[in-house]
Amino acid sequence: MDGLIKTVLILLIMHGCTANQEPIKQSIEGVNKVFLKKEGHEEFFYWEMNDEEYVWGLELGKINALNGYKDSIKLTLGEEKYNTAIRNESKQDLEKSLIEEEENGDRINALLVHTGSVGKIRKINYLESEILNYQIGRFPMFSKPTEFHGFIVRNIKERKIRVYFGSSDTEWPPNPKVIINELEKEMNKGWKLIGHLHNHYCNEDKDYVGILAPSLADAQYYKMLKERFNLDKALITNGIHTVEIDSDDFEKFESH
Repeated sequence: MDGLIKTVLILLIMHGCTANQEPIKQSIEGVNKVFLKKEGHEEFFYWEMNDEEYVWGLELGKINALNGYKDSIKLTLGEEKYNTAIRNESKQDLEKSLIEEEENGDRINALLVHTGSVGKIRKINYLESEILNYQIGRFPMFSKPTEFHGFIVRNIKERKIRVYFGSSDTEWPPNPKVIINELEKEMNKGWKLIGHLHNHYCNEDKDYVGILAPSLADAQYYKMLKERFNLDKALITNGIHTVEIDSDDFEKFESH
């Protein structure tokens, strides 16, 4: 009997240790892609993952392609100029009076963010870095810059998230009509569109570091996604920082 009790206690202790273990971080590279369409360099698919806390955290995984991109910028600009470019694009303390003096719509949108009037700039998180790392692994961002669509949806009941992804080898992301059609089906099955992520980059004359603000076309698209799918947030990343924009603020931006 004593031996049986001892065995039960050992099993209970082992179970308790297992239950308290941190979930193993899953790289998006290891998640099966469910393809919706693939034609040439264009691809549309989704990843499905467990909705774990680390996915939204700021501790990043093995993002070799993204790190290589940042190293290339630093090597080209030099460390001081690189750090200055990052600071300039992540600040949110410019004078709000600058907005009233500006007439260019894209510039107004940038000032709305950088004066702190709209949105929150933070470090890129785990999921965002994994998505961008995947695309840079396909096409090196420094020598062949591209942009992508990332529609992030959550199913609270199943504790799952999906990232519907659309990209190609061009500077602009392809028309994501096939994803939109899929979302219309899935929204009736317990999925909620919580975020739209895409990336920005700049050319050499603007020190490469992407603008953390929506273009006129971006803002117009966000308004459509809010009306059609009740999108929660727009997310724009440059690989170092990300700006989060609540859907209640979409109307403040200039758009087409």
